Amino acid sequence: MWRLLALAALVGCPAPQAPAKPIPPPPPLMVVVPTPVAPIPPAPGDVAPKLRLPRLFVPASYAARLAIDPDKPTFAGHIEITGELSTTSSVIWLHGRHLAVKHATAVGSALPIELHVTPRGDDLLELTSEAALPPGSYKLALDYTGEIDNLNTTGAFVESMDKLKYVFSQFEAIYARRVFPCLDEPDSKVPWQLTLDVPKGQLAVSNTAVAHESEAGGHHVFEFETTKPLPAYLVAFGVGPFEFVPGGSTKSGVPVRIVTFKGHGGEAAYAAKTTAHVLDLLEAKFQIPYPYPKLDILTIPLTAGFGAMENAGLVTAAARYVLMEAKPSWERRATWIAGAAHELAHQWFGDLVTTAWWDDIWLNEGFANWMEHKITAEFDPAWHYEAAELATRDVALRADSLTHARRIRQPIAEAGDILNVFDRITYDKGASILNMFETYVGSDVFQRGVTQYLKDRSYGNATSSDFIAAISKASGRDLAPAFATFLDQPGEPEIAATLVCGTSPRVELVQRRYVPAGSATADATKPWIIPVCIAFEQDGKRVETCTMLDAPTGTLALTAKSCPRWIMPNVNGRGYYRVHYTTKQATSLRDEAWPLLSNTERRAVFGDVSASAATAPRPGFLDAKPEKLPLVLALSFVPKMLQGGDAFALEAVTGLPGRFDNLVADDQRAKQQAWYRVTFGPAVVKLGLVPKDSDDFEAEKARSELMGTAAVIARDPELVKQAQVLAEHWRDLPDASRTTVLRIAIDGDPERVGHAIAELRAVPKREDRTVLINTLAALRDPKSFAAALEVTLDPALDLRETERILSRSSTEATRAIAEAFFRAHAEALEKRLPKDEVAGTLYGIIHVFTNACDPKRRDELAGEVTKRFGSRPGGAQVVAEAIEQMDQCIATRAALEPEVRGWLGGVKIQKPTPPKAEKHVEKNKKAGGR
Repeated sequence: MWRLLALAALVGCPAPQAPAKPIPPPPPLMVVVPTPVAPIPPAPGDVAPKLRLPRLFVPASYAARLAIDPDKPTFAGHIEITGELSTTSSVIWLHGRHLAVKHATAVGSALPIELHVTPRGDDLLELTSEAALPPGSYKLALDYTGEIDNLNTTGAFVESMDKLKYVFSQFEAIYARRVFPCLDEPDSKVPWQLTLDVPKGQLAVSNTAVAHESEAGGHHVFEFETTKPLPAYLVAFGVGPFEFVPGGSTKSGVPVRIVTFKGHGGEAAYAAKTTAHVLDLLEAKFQIPYPYPKLDILTIPLTAGFGAMENAGLVTAAARYVLMEAKPSWERRATWIAGAAHELAHQWFGDLVTTAWWDDIWLNEGFANWMEHKITAEFDPAWHYEAAELATRDVALRADSLTHARRIRQPIAEAGDILNVFDRITYDKGASILNMFETYVGSDVFQRGVTQYLKDRSYGNATSSDFIAAISKASGRDLAPAFATFLDQPGEPEIAATLVCGTSPRVELVQRRYVPAGSATADATKPWIIPVCIAFEQDGKRVETCTMLDAPTGTLALTAKSCPRWIMPNVNGRGYYRVHYTTKQATSLRDEAWPLLSNTERRAVFGDVSASAATAPRPGFLDAKPEKLPLVLALSFVPKMLQGGDAFALEAVTGLPGRFDNLVADDQRAKQQAWYRVTFGPAVVKLGLVPKDSDDFEAEKARSELMGTAAVIARDPELVKQAQVLAEHWRDLPDASRTTVLRIAIDGDPERVGHAIAELRAVPKREDRTVLINTLAALRDPKSFAAALEVTLDPALDLRETERILSRSSTEATRAIAEAFFRAHAEALEKRLPKDEVAGTLYGIIHVFTNACDPKRRDELAGEVTKRFGSRPGGAQVVAEAIEQMDQCIATRAALEPEVRGWLGGVKIQKPTPPKAEKHVEKNKKAGGR
């Protein structure tokens, strides 16, 4: 499932007069035996299972028939579950949420036995018989009805496009039970056969190809081929007046299609042209054929809580990723390729081999994040997408710096814990750990282990131990202890590297858990076992050496005859740890090592220096005396970063001063804007507001990063004038610049803001609404922002889109307005917000409160978000993290406000020399590798 970056049926309609024809059981398939899962004993007496179902009845296959009409709020279903009852019992437990079972039987060796079905709690169905059933093979048959959701994009849900309705499914993680009575757990992995009964004129798609079509009672019946073994969460379907766009076939002959909305097939051209090639690259990487007979990509108008989903053979994705104009921006292209690579990598990681339980979901999501960068970089090497690996690591480090951060293999104690595992720890920390150990053992060795792991577990389940054993075997080293220190405890290591010179130069290493000021004392952790690679200077050249730091301290001897002038203790930035630099070390890297560092290493150094400088002092390594790097030291790296021609660095470069934008006093705001114009202005002018035909990926990315932050804050009068002219016809601009031009043009201009709000209420295209919503969310003028917030109350606009105006405010003043607005309209807003994913849509709302960063209101705000959101499924974890981030912010504000004031007070503004715009693109083209 991609988070960057989700059926159905008919009720109301009576069943045909004759009884529905029983669905024949699917043919037997060869199935790899899953990794054994400890049996869960039956619940005693009348107590329902609390989390996992007892394995008394183990399904072997499902055959389901659903009657789905997108115009109706419910569906009808019939399901037959073949399986084995292991012991005498009068009770069988299944998952089922808001399913009304009308009739149920169990067929064994004798006549059908009537079953009484009782819903228990929200998620369980208790099936009981009058007399105990003896052990043996049974077929459970259930007739039932269920709901089609029109708000949450989970289970079976309905959405509209151009006034036509469509039904889609999203079953990960625990939403298949909203459509099927089933054992809705990942280790229950068996074949499924699905039949969809839909009104005439509607089409249906599912994981497999259609085996047979027929007409019945004015309805069209689609019988799909039986799937390979799948857990319930990977079953998928869609119903509606679809348009099919052929995508050719892979080299191995797998047919590819884009399935989209009626009248929108032309917008799927780029996805149709590229998807098969992405699949080819993955087949070559894994050395294992794509595991399924076909691949469809099904577009969904709007998703909440996810961007795409890896259903076997039927990947679903939000339309904003798949559909694009005839000449899409480089960013749109790269975003689609990365997203496709992520979801298609899941066809191996997650689908072919499925995690045995949700505590190991990193085996799906961490792997897919790890692979998406590799495949995107191979798809077009000129994009240098391998550079995105460092950004992924940095996101993970920020999430992992909380004392409330989960560990990757977090025990699952309740259903809410399952919802919480789909976070940056799973996705980004998981991917970063893979990168680190891949570098340690070598990419070829690592890849051999991955391939063998997939072959050994094909069509079955696996655990972290299975994977680590495969990599250990391929490398000839026992990696389990090292992996365990990163998988089974929270937090991230911080390393101090001290150069000691004498007759034998060496580096003294010390590690500890990184915890920013403001957080509570972290629980004790074991020392991490960390592959550490150090680059150092010798005779004016660069040399590298590595060690495995497996204790609180360690020593690494250097092959140096004289004392190196500098050391950089994280080669290629692939180590999952922060480096603690002294002022002297950081200065030597900036002034002496810089030409010998790769762009990725420069960004890693800048990230570590910035993390120290832009936070409150913390205890030092050798004593408890608080310390931090000076803010002016970190800012002195900005010109160095801008000179490198590395477009991937610009997000971090503009992000550093952006961190303390809210700490700038009103009497120094003009000084800050002048600094932005002097620092970033030359590059902004070179690039211009509008993309050029000659732009490559890096030039476009550079423009996006610089314009999106620097130009908006700097408010350069000339750029504002240009933007206001261009904004008159913003729809005619390339999509790479529309939002930025509008942001610059309308902020602080009530008339233009009013016009944008009126456009938002009238514009029919979702893509245009997205531009306008993102523009209004970024408004910095308080009066303009307050006017924009009113559109979230408009029932004619989908709050799942417009809530971004509320949750993504850009300044403290607008945040305060958003907080008051939500509090005043909470009841009306919450009725229209999805409720299934507290870590999704509501995550932004929680931070509207906790981003206040006000020590006087800390307890009040913490209490309010706990009361409002803490009791929701998964809410306690999200709230605890948000409160801790607020505590860190409070500590940082107290430390940095005087430092920011001192910095701006000493800044000398000089008028920049006008640059020559035409040379920038050529410079970017010569930037070279990462």
